[in-house]
Amino acid sequence: MADRSGPSRYSVFVLCAALAAAVGYGVGRLQLTLGAEETATAPQAGTGPDLSSDGPGPFYVEVGQLMVPVLVEGRTNAFILTQITLQAGSTDQANLLRRHLPHARNALLQALFGMAGAGAFDGPSVDPAAVAKSLKQAAAEQLGPDLVRGVLIDRLMRQENTRL
Repeated sequence: MADRSGPSRYSVFVLCAALAAAVGYGVGRLQLTLGAEETATAPQAGTGPDLSSDGPGPFYVEVGQLMVPVLVEGRTNAFILTQITLQAGSTDQANLLRRHLPHARNALLQALFGMAGAGAFDGPSVDPAAVAKSLKQAAAEQLGPDLVRGVLIDRLMRQENTRL
């Protein structure tokens, strides 16, 4: 009579097969990941850095929150609160944007102050497309025409000053 207290040969075989499949799957995934990184970082022969694109994009750089007062007769009537993200076409452009982010914020704030002074935020509603176009133009003037592909307004709201 056979002793059945230990694992059967069949269950050991199934366990070994499952372990081999798992190891093979893991090694295959690792090779795919490493191969994709090498392909993505390999420079193309005979070309310099291409700032137009270097893989799937676009790439985004968060500018953060910007706040601009709306003045009426020298008094702060309201505040315009914005959350802005800049769109770049490549990782190199996004890195360049990050390095020049203080200049970009300055240009965007100046544009927002100009729009507030011109009365763009006085009415009950604001045209976000017009604001984005004005901000893109300000960024292009400060950073160059090809660096910023788009301006995304994540938040644009008017907060009335209740302390009048």
